[in-house]
Amino acid sequence: MKTLKTLVMVAAIGVTSLPALAQDVKTLRVGSWLPPHHLIISGILEPWAAAIEAETDGSLKFEFMTSALGPPPAQFDLLLDQAFDVGYGVSGHNAGRFPMTQVMDLPFMSPDPWAGSAASWQTYEKYGTEYGEHDGAHVVGLFTHSNPNINMANGRVEKLSDLQGKTIRVGGNVTGRMMEELGASPVQLPPTEAQTAMSRGVADGITFPLESIDFFGITPVIKSITKVPGGLYTDTFWIAFNQDSWDGLTDEQRAAVEKHSGMAIALLAGFAWTNGDIYGEQKLIENNVEFITLPDEDVASAREKLKPLEAEWVQQATEKGYDGEAILQYAREIVKQYAADKTVNVAK
Repeated sequence: MKTLKTLVMVAAIGVTSLPALAQDVKTLRVGSWLPPHHLIISGILEPWAAAIEAETDGSLKFEFMTSALGPPPAQFDLLLDQAFDVGYGVSGHNAGRFPMTQVMDLPFMSPDPWAGSAASWQTYEKYGTEYGEHDGAHVVGLFTHSNPNINMANGRVEKLSDLQGKTIRVGGNVTGRMMEELGASPVQLPPTEAQTAMSRGVADGITFPLESIDFFGITPVIKSITKVPGGLYTDTFWIAFNQDSWDGLTDEQRAAVEKHSGMAIALLAGFAWTNGDIYGEQKLIENNVEFITLPDEDVASAREKLKPLEAEWVQQATEKGYDGEAILQYAREIVKQYAADKTVNVAK
């Protein structure tokens, strides 16, 4: 009988302690403006969140919002306003706000998503605290997308001169400036409006990675795609916590986030964009899209024409009190270390 009473008491204690245990679980809301099947969500953010949840034995959970609280350019301000705990966005959507962080957005800085993502994070980790561009937030990851192409619905780009007079949809401020320098007229539109714009002749083409063309349903209007060796441009994406949300985590939870952030996010981005491009290219091939590679002499010409953007960035860094040349050199060193096309099997 005594044994039965003991079991009942133990069970009762277990039941009454359940609410206390439940209170130990912290759930963070992740603001999102992309569909849940987009590779940034399914290939980067969800695996990242799952790894942290496992690392903390479920004491920290992430709830992805299914409806956007605002357009992409509003995401950082929404994060600062505590509309959600964790957010992500494109630095170039806010022209002039994150110029130093956007070092990888400069022409021919990112040859592939592995190198670009690694360099964006490691350069920020070394210099970013000086910038003060993300005050009010705690940045845990930066990454870049894969090599973009010049995707044409009207006309073909076999050489740089073919861009003259063409209207090209761009996603960010730096990309728009590049198209201007190369002779095109940039127009900034949401990717969801790109197909309609090209169908109606508002835009002749779009700068986008292969994956994005298929994902946003643009494939049916694309006739030709021009690849630019060396990576004409890229966009830098950020992942960050609201500072108060970050400060509200335990030391153990912060350690778990840091373990699976930074370079881990960069590697996830490399996998996601590479695999996404393989799938997107196959869909474009099935749609009989013509693939063109910009000739070496035109690539060299493009590099020359776009040099002023780098010089202006260095000047801007100088005016802010930073050594722009040192930052650029460091970023390029990291790119070389992580470049996907680096030869490693060298015969002795």
